[in-house]
Amino acid sequence: MSAARPVVPSSLSRRTLIRNAGMLALGAAIAPEVLAACASSSSGGAAASASGAALADVSIQLNYLENVQFAGTLMALGKGYYKANGLNVTVIPGGANVAPEPVVASGKALVGVTHTAEAVAAINNGAALTIVGAAFQKSPTCMISLASSPIKTPREMIGKKIGISDTNMPIWTAFLKANGISASAVKVNTVEFSTQPLADGQVDAIMGFYSNEPIILAEQGVPTSVFLLSDFGYPIVDDVYVVASDSLTNPTTLKQVVGLMTAEALGWRAAIADPDAAASYAVNVYGKALKLSMAQQVASMKAEAALVATPATAKYGLLRLTPTVTAQTIKSLDLGGTEASTSMFSDKVLSEVYKSGVIA
Repeated sequence: MSAARPVVPSSLSRRTLIRNAGMLALGAAIAPEVLAACASSSSGGAAASASGAALADVSIQLNYLENVQFAGTLMALGKGYYKANGLNVTVIPGGANVAPEPVVASGKALVGVTHTAEAVAAINNGAALTIVGAAFQKSPTCMISLASSPIKTPREMIGKKIGISDTNMPIWTAFLKANGISASAVKVNTVEFSTQPLADGQVDAIMGFYSNEPIILAEQGVPTSVFLLSDFGYPIVDDVYVVASDSLTNPTTLKQVVGLMTAEALGWRAAIADPDAAASYAVNVYGKALKLSMAQQVASMKAEAALVATPATAKYGLLRLTPTVTAQTIKSLDLGGTEASTSMFSDKVLSEVYKSGVIA
């Protein structure tokens, strides 16, 4: 078996799901390393847009490093979509110990990209934030088994050994509940963020990220069988965009948020149309220091496309929070013990994006 090439995982489980309530509250202190990262990537230092108007300096905080998990952002930078919408955007990369919620709530970033459960937890803990869009209309969280011993449905997990990280236990518990499976019916092995337990046969399946672990295993010569949790009773959006709630009532910041989300939608559309270009921006430009695998990034981008562009987005537009996906997400969160409400979500921004006619 060949060794895996160094890659930077883009898994949902790369950040701790449980945050300190004080860090999530409005006005929480921002870690120095986050502030230091603010100069990471920018749409450029131009002082004016193509129309000659001055560009507004704003930031977007990611929840992980600059790879194709954020293809829309990278394409928006590379293609100049932010500038075309009157913005000079600084992209602040995330990491294992970075929570976008306090960065946005404190005004250090106009927009943040985070996980749905974490955004809702922040709001429940007092942060005045609103979820305004979602990159992944279907969550990339999945169950991965070996192709030689495939597990194709939740009920086929009964009696098997399943590798789950401590971080993913809330999702696992909710998923079992959604499928009417008793926790005692499945043997859980606590694992770290590694594909090795599955490759070595220590477990029969692991929970992972659709565009990450299966691709890493394929590069190792280990074929897999995969099913998405969203296809079996756990539909939820993810990599959601959050803004400070008062940004939606201030005409100046609302215009900036609409411009940024217009660029994001254009960026995702371009990335889906040209996965190689999206991967190249990650590997050769904005994530160059990460020494990413080009083959892995292209494969990840192609896998993500079906989760970003769905039949619903074909009708309503990319990133949209339709009443249906919002209701499904709230129900799935409730299964895991996270209380959410429709008031935490808003389609106001993306409604303006598509109303403008900039995106057909």
